Amino acid sequence: MPVSEEKEIYEARMNRLLDTFSKVLFCRLDNVRSCQMHSIRLALRGKGEVLVGKKTLQKKIINKRAANGSATDKALAKVLCEEEKLSGNLGLVFTNDDVADITKILTSFRVQAPARVGAISPVDVVVPAGNTGLEPTTTGFFQALNIPTKISKGTVEIVADKKVLGVGDKVDNSVAQLLTKLNISPFFYSAEVEFYWDNGLIFSAEDLKVTGSQMKDNITTAIANLTAVSLATGILTEASFPHAILDGFKTLLGASVESNYVFKEFNGEKLRNDIKSGKATGPAAAAPAGGKPAAAAPAAKAAAPPPEEEDDDVGLGGLF
Repeated sequence: MPVSEEKEIYEARMNRLLDTFSKVLFCRLDNVRSCQMHSIRLALRGKGEVLVGKKTLQKKIINKRAANGSATDKALAKVLCEEEKLSGNLGLVFTNDDVADITKILTSFRVQAPARVGAISPVDVVVPAGNTGLEPTTTGFFQALNIPTKISKGTVEIVADKKVLGVGDKVDNSVAQLLTKLNISPFFYSAEVEFYWDNGLIFSAEDLKVTGSQMKDNITTAIANLTAVSLATGILTEASFPHAILDGFKTLLGASVESNYVFKEFNGEKLRNDIKSGKATGPAAAAPAGGKPAAAAPAAKAAAPPPEEEDDDVGLGGLF
């Protein structure tokens, strides 16, 4: 069966995008209006491109690339086609820029909308207590929805907050009319990233919430834990090497203080004299494995520290 010219053009475009860009954001476009998509396309000029279309055709193109393509194409086909992730009303945003920056552009075109009959509520909707400005003749309407009211100054006043919709609830005609009467537009719609593909790896929308500072803190904690384990076990690693050298220097300095041997390297003579005269504190014994602190060694009788010690700098002035 011959392929239409329109499908050939679409396939050529999708292949160009997959060859040009290393990242693909898969965005849910439910309730997103065409004017929003037009604004998104304009904002993404020079940063990326948006592709929408039938998922059957997109899967066919991806599978075709996987059959004749690289390991990356095969991995993409496995995730999108075999695992059925490419389904529903998804838009594909291709880019080489930072995914977080592209996500900010997408969410900047967030539009507020009223609750239409038949729509599925994405959030909890609560009607707040207070004066509605409506005439007393509408009290029966509120009573039908079990919303407590009273008449105040000739208008209907809601006595207490009332939840009328929960997440996943379907909007019926009564709730839609109520929210319209109260001028409440509770829903916000935008192109929401569900997951994204980045250089051969798939990530969820939750991964976008991880900031650079969090990554830095996690890496710093991991290095500190590795250093502690290395020092405790005596297994030398790149992380524990500076601490091992420092511990060795403290041992030499302690021996120098306890004997007549003086070394001038790394300011050893001055440190020895300062410790003996009380101007500086000698190397202290580290806490034992049980967690209870050991008794501090006298300044003039500095004990050689065990491998665990890594906190005391004995006035070395940032030697390491």
